[in-house]
Amino acid sequence: MKGKNILITGATRSGSTWVGNVIGAHPKVDNIIEPFNLNRINRYKIIDLDYWFPKVTERSEIGLQIKVRKLIKYYLNTNFFYLITNSYKSYEGHSILISNKKRLRRAWRPIKMIKDPIAVFSVPWLVKEFDLNPVILIRHPAAFALSIKDKNWWFDFDDFLRQPIFFSDGLESLKDEVIQYQKDIKEKDIVDNAALLWKIIYAQVGIYQEKNPEWYFITHETLSLNPIIEFQKLFEYLELPFTNQVKDYIQKSTKAKDHGKHFRDSLTNAIKWKKNLSQEEQQRIAKLTSPIYERFYNKF
Repeated sequence: MKGKNILITGATRSGSTWVGNVIGAHPKVDNIIEPFNLNRINRYKIIDLDYWFPKVTERSEIGLQIKVRKLIKYYLNTNFFYLITNSYKSYEGHSILISNKKRLRRAWRPIKMIKDPIAVFSVPWLVKEFDLNPVILIRHPAAFALSIKDKNWWFDFDDFLRQPIFFSDGLESLKDEVIQYQKDIKEKDIVDNAALLWKIIYAQVGIYQEKNPEWYFITHETLSLNPIIEFQKLFEYLELPFTNQVKDYIQKSTKAKDHGKHFRDSLTNAIKWKKNLSQEEQQRIAKLTSPIYERFYNKF
């Protein structure tokens, strides 16, 4: 029996790839990777969009809603009927042969899972529009900042400021903070950048948690501490059988090494910021992300 389609989101570097791969180890689940990723959008040209983290709500411009609806339907509608009726068309710019192989592989997996941290500001609209089961991941702000620092991923906050309704529905107070950051940007480093991005993302997640307590919220650290137990709870929420195949994947993916492959040592990965960030950086992140981080963590 086909279950509900799934949305996995949260901040970038919050464990969405790991969680998506675990759920995707179930033979009925089709792992759709980051349709909102701007690099993919520019490569496949399904729609045109030129900023990260679009905030789509019922109050968004109709044109934006139409675009995003088209984008998501492109990935959700990969069933056998779609395969037959579109077999002469390219899929994601591939040749017809490769396109149909991809469509066939997707058609065999009836439960569609969108794994996309870039969708984090559009969750209520996506859930309502496409009847999705949302799973929202939370990661400690210092762990997030370290991961962003290691990747050297600077975020341009103009992508938020350009969106007319971005700072609405509870995010209004953060707009002045972003404007001030932009004025002082020459004095800021990547830790400041990451901390502000975390604060905005999880201010939004906190609003979701208040309005939609029935959704599934879990911290990266909780998952890392007891992955088998916590994933079993997650699978129950998603109404998916917790198979031996899934359990085997979890056990492999939470070890540092397995059969020559490098996997995440999940617990070490969750707390390595305590060693790899300076005390000054840790204190700065705590100050910059307060009072939002206290909602999710009892202590820094």
